[in-house]
This record gives sequence, structure tokens and C-alpha cells, in this order.
Amino acid sequence: MSLTQELGKRGRFAKVSHGSRGKKGAKICSITRLIACGVFRPALKFLRLEEKYPQLRVTFLPSNLHLYPWTLKKNLLKEIISARKQNERPLLLYGYCFPGIEEICTRNCADKVPGLHCYEMLLGSDSYEQIMAKTAGTYFLESELIVNFRDYCLDPLELYDSEIRKSFFKHYKKLMYVRQPSDPDLEATAGKLAEFLNLSLEIIDADYSHLEKRLNHLIQANVT
Repeated sequence: MSLTQELGKRGRFAKVSHGSRGKKGAKICSITRLIACGVFRPALKFLRLEEKYPQLRVTFLPSNLHLYPWTLKKNLLKEIISARKQNERPLLLYGYCFPGIEEICTRNCADKVPGLHCYEMLLGSDSYEQIMAKTAGTYFLESELIVNFRDYCLDPLELYDSEIRKSFFKHYKKLMYVRQPSDPDLEATAGKLAEFLNLSLEIIDADYSHLEKRLNHLIQANVT
């Protein structure tokens, strides 16, 4: 999260376009392979895109690979190459989760869904920007991160140490739980996490319409 937020502050990746159609000599592939972070599993299940697009294949990678950026990079590249070998068009549903993801897309004729990170995609750019304009120090969480907070954050970042926790979250003011339609009741758990991190809690419902529009546009671009 800190990496993508920092990249967003620098504004390096505000407007990026990748895709096989921009590559001279790239093949037209009948199958689109959507390679997605596991954090998008509830959204994609809700949108039922595989029913709408028979030519769509979805591969999920574990969301906790973000703890190991170079392992994430290696696994993404492996999936892109695998798709290309099967004459499938790779489409990445990831933010800028590690340096160089745009080069990987360009070199391998892969498209990437626009968005700096998952929370912008789950909320829509306008809503996300409004939240950040109101409270820049917002720490976003979704259901998987809440449920697996110990394994994904507490232990790796040693947040059980009060000084480390204080140092890590000193610039944050609010915990924003991005609630999705399929989530169990996590309000109490989110509240305990906010209290543990000494942050106020706010809950906002995800808006899939923006993500759906982006995905529809990129998938339909491959329909001939």
C-alpha cells in the first residue's frame, strides 16, 4: 500500500496506456486471459464477466504476494508468458504494485486495467480522490486484508510493537473499510483494528460500476 500511495503522490503513472493493439505485428488473440490480484475475486464474482464473455479466462494470484514485490513480478511475468504461449491476450487487473509493471506490459504486449491501486478501482477514481482530498492520511482495508490482518500486516510489519506501530501509522488519521456486497459482517472487527491502530473508522461501500466499465472496454476491444 505504501508503495502505490507513494507512486500516486509522485504522479508518475497518472496516464498510461498499454496493449497488444499498440504493438506493431502483435497477434489478434481470440481469448482474453485476465490475470487478477485475489483482492478482486469478490468483485469479479459479482460482475459475472465470464458469463457475459465466453472468450474470457480468469487467473487469480494470491493478494499477499504484495508482501514480496519481486515474487509478485516473477509470477505475473510467468502468467503473461503462459497466456502468450496459448495465443491468449493477457490483461492485468493490478495497480502499480511494484516498479516496472508498465515495462512488463509493454514488452509482452499485455494490457493493464487503468488504476494506481485496488482501492481506486473498487471505489472509482472520483470517489477515491475525494476521500484523499478530505483526509490524505487514510489507511484503506478491504475484507481479505481485515480477515488476514495478522498474517498480511501485523506479523510481517511487527505491528505488535507499539513503537513500530506508532512510527508506521503516524501519518494516518483514518481507517477506511471498503465494504463489498459479499462481505460477512466485519464492522466490529474493523472497529477493533481501528482502535488497535489508534485511527478513526469509516465504512464506505465499493462501487463496481467504474471497474466494470473499464473491464468491459478492454475485453470488448478484443472481440472481433
